[in-house]
Amino acid sequence: MADIVDLCKAGIRKTHLMYKGNLSYEQINRYLYELLEKELITQNLDDGILTYRATEKGRSFLQYYNMMISILDESVIRVEPPIAKLA
Repeated sequence: MADIVDLCKAGIRKTHLMYKGNLSYEQINRYLYELLEKELITQNLDDGILTYRATEKGRSFLQYYNMMISILDESVIRVEPPIAKLA
């Protein structure tokens, strides 16, 4: 869902979301419904073309999501293989 919100930052059409997100028609519809319900994205009609854009709430979600991912990446314990310790 975070990837979809990220793709929506500049405004994007559903077809492009499907291709860039590597999602099926059913999957994209399910995700878009959830994201619209949570007000993380919004639908816009730009020159007769339906596009999706990230809301301020969606951008805030992305900031917290990325912060969480970086914290989780930092706290990964790196274990050296046993062979390296013998050498």
